[in-house]
Amino acid sequence: MEKLVLTKEEATEFFADLYCGEHHIPKYKVESFGCGWSVTDNIPMGTYDFDRLTKLVVMAHDRCIRAEILPFGGRQFKVTLFKRQREGSMSEKHSTIEEAITRVRGYDKYYVPLQGKTEKINKLSE
Repeated sequence: MEKLVLTKEEATEFFADLYCGEHHIPKYKVESFGCGWSVTDNIPMGTYDFDRLTKLVVMAHDRCIRAEILPFGGRQFKVTLFKRQREGSMSEKHSTIEEAITRVRGYDKYYVPLQGKTEKINKLSE
């Protein structure tokens, strides 16, 4: 099978969408990283308020790109991107977001759903 290659232009477009404009990409720099690309960041990512982590995950599943967050010394980390496809071996494929949700909620033995604890959590937040 032919090696999947993410171009710098594709990576820059992904990071520009993630950071709300190319001018907001940290240090304005998309760097080569093995077979992929990376940016170095130090601004925390979250899942709801300041939801860049959620946006990264959804975009990666939608665009069939493997994203990874790696420590990079101090408070910095690298966000790395690698091209994938829908079918193939583990190192070649990438699921849709719907497939990932089904896998985590339905088949991952370590995932524990809320199971009726929503009311308790809501009371704690009042």
